[in-house]
Amino acid sequence: MKTNPVTSRYVEALYNLGVRNGTLETLERDVAQLASTLARPGVLELVLHPAKDRATRQGYLAEAIAGASEMVKDFVSLLFDKRREEVLADFGPAFADRLLEAAGVVQGTVTSARPLGAGELAELSVALGSELGKEVRLVNEVDPSLVAGVRIMVDSRMIDASVAGRFTGLRRRLMNAPLPQTV
Repeated sequence: MKTNPVTSRYVEALYNLGVRNGTLETLERDVAQLASTLARPGVLELVLHPAKDRATRQGYLAEAIAGASEMVKDFVSLLFDKRREEVLADFGPAFADRLLEAAGVVQGTVTSARPLGAGELAELSVALGSELGKEVRLVNEVDPSLVAGVRIMVDSRMIDASVAGRFTGLRRRLMNAPLPQTV
């Protein structure tokens, strides 16, 4: 996931604070709870609504963070005080990505023409993991337009081993091939 640089800085700050205080597991739970609340239909729109004052918008999250640690409550208050509440939009997934990064794990997507079995995903994960030097977790998406083969996106890399990708490459080579000169 591509994360906004401002969100990345806040994620890094909260992550480092959690490491320093030994509260990373608590933070993980609380941030996941906050993210699930914000993912509900309409909640994020209410929290970011420009016509509402900050106190009202922050009040929408009061119930969601009521059982959270003081660190998360203070963090949400800081975002509103600094007028950076837009960071909340991607904060949950960005924090989860940071936790995976710290564990040496990357997530990726395998797009295929048909659903892949668990064994096939595991085999691809092991092969990619040995190439990248990290543990790879893959999710399968189905796109029948690929015809056959797979397209893999992991760690800012794309591997296109699909028939559709090969057709595209062939078309590009044919279009760029020099034409014979006639006299």
